Amino acid sequence: MEIIKLTDTASTNDYLLGLNTDRDICVVADYQSAGKGMGSNTWESEPGKNLLFSILVHPIWLPVRQQYLLSMAEAVAIVEVLGEGFEIKWPNDIYYGDKKLSGTRIDVNLHGGQLRDVIIGTGINVNQEVFVSDAPNPISLKNITGTEHDRDTLLRTILYHFTYYYNMVREAPDNIVHLYHEHLYRRTGLHTFTDKDGTFKAEIVRVAENGFITLRRTDNTLSHYEFKQLRFCL
Repeated sequence: MEIIKLTDTASTNDYLLGLNTDRDICVVADYQSAGKGMGSNTWESEPGKNLLFSILVHPIWLPVRQQYLLSMAEAVAIVEVLGEGFEIKWPNDIYYGDKKLSGTRIDVNLHGGQLRDVIIGTGINVNQEVFVSDAPNPISLKNITGTEHDRDTLLRTILYHFTYYYNMVREAPDNIVHLYHEHLYRRTGLHTFTDKDGTFKAEIVRVAENGFITLRRTDNTLSHYEFKQLRFCL
């Protein structure tokens, strides 16, 4: 995969949205002036300290309703690289314990009702030690390990793993879903959640290929949620 390195940009996702290419490309920046998370969320990052990158792929073979499998592939690649202790918090954050290390935003271009361009933008807190935004629970690899990490090596290792799991989405999608659930944060037991009706306890049943999560409440009823309809109580 071709890698484009930028000193700074508004957003690596926006940079790729402005390209018109059939190539698979990764853009990585030392700093983003308008980095975005899911929805209206922003992403705090000290210049030159973290890993801020976006991957452009063209999975025209993938049904639109299954596009969330690409988010699963990205998340699995990251936790497989980082190793023990790191988990995937639905929909696509990476957690260490109850602290957030990484987030991902996905932008999609459709053509004739089919996927044409998918841009997977990820921010990973690598060497930043102090966070000053109002984000409630950030953590970095340096906070965890006490040592500096080489961002270029980390990026290339993640891209290698992502390519492997991207191909798995095409050839064996059920395997991606299985691996995603194996790494899922709070995948067993009862936990506290909040939706529009209030706070309740439930267990995670599964996350579907379209990204919807299913919970089983203490009264044994099932509830299904899209992105932003459900909040984990930490």
